[in-house]
Amino acid sequence: MPVKPIFQLQLGEILTPMRFISPTMVAQWVFAKECSDIGGAMMPGAELRIVEKCDIPGKTWVRVQILSRSPDAFLKINGDNLANNFDVVKK
Repeated sequence: MPVKPIFQLQLGEILTPMRFISPTMVAQWVFAKECSDIGGAMMPGAELRIVEKCDIPGKTWVRVQILSRSPDAFLKINGDNLANNFDVVKK
């Protein structure tokens, strides 16, 4: 299911990558310095839970927890990176 605009997303919703997400790709994101090291890569099907969001126009982002990781790892993703790289998991 295509990702919704950030203002329509709810805390607790699950996202998944649409494509292979490499550390090099994450390093190019707007909020790269606020992202955990993802290790080797994230594959489609990986689950990320929305734990925080900002839906102020022009400054939209979500903070997601990478599930099944210990210690906890988080990514902060702006609207463009979210729309281009992630889908909402339909429950």
